[in-house]
Amino acid sequence: MELQPIEELLKTYDRGETSIVEEAKIVAFFAQNDVPEHLLHYKTLFSYFSNEQHQDYRPDLKLNKRVHFFRILSIAASVVVLLGLALGYNSDTTEHYSEDEIFVYNQTKTALELLSNNLNKGTTQFKNLEVFSNALQKGEQNMTYLNTFNITTNKIFKINK
Repeated sequence: MELQPIEELLKTYDRGETSIVEEAKIVAFFAQNDVPEHLLHYKTLFSYFSNEQHQDYRPDLKLNKRVHFFRILSIAASVVVLLGLALGYNSDTTEHYSEDEIFVYNQTKTALELLSNNLNKGTTQFKNLEVFSNALQKGEQNMTYLNTFNITTNKIFKINK
């Protein structure tokens, strides 16, 4: 077979545009013993393809039945939990508290409300400090602007101190 048509087929093969018939011609060419040196890398490529084409690899797959068992077990556990929650919310549980327990509850509630009110008063004082701090920062920025203005004015009018 001539070398020129094979080189053209190799160019189209590299672009991925060959048909099965054209690829068969290429494989037949590289199955020969006398291949030009500049195409030897193609010979190893196509000989590898033809050797691997005849290999039959079928791994033995063992299906793990434990995974299936755990999947069913997890679904069953989820159903049991959901049923427990549904039945727990629907049950009529009226708890009766003694007068002493209600009294202690009300005293605790009053004490926590008092504590909350005092904390809120303290935080309003912090808000006042925050307003004062913001005013100081704004004044500091204004002083920086005035200082920059003063330096620039001195440079413009060439005033030396």
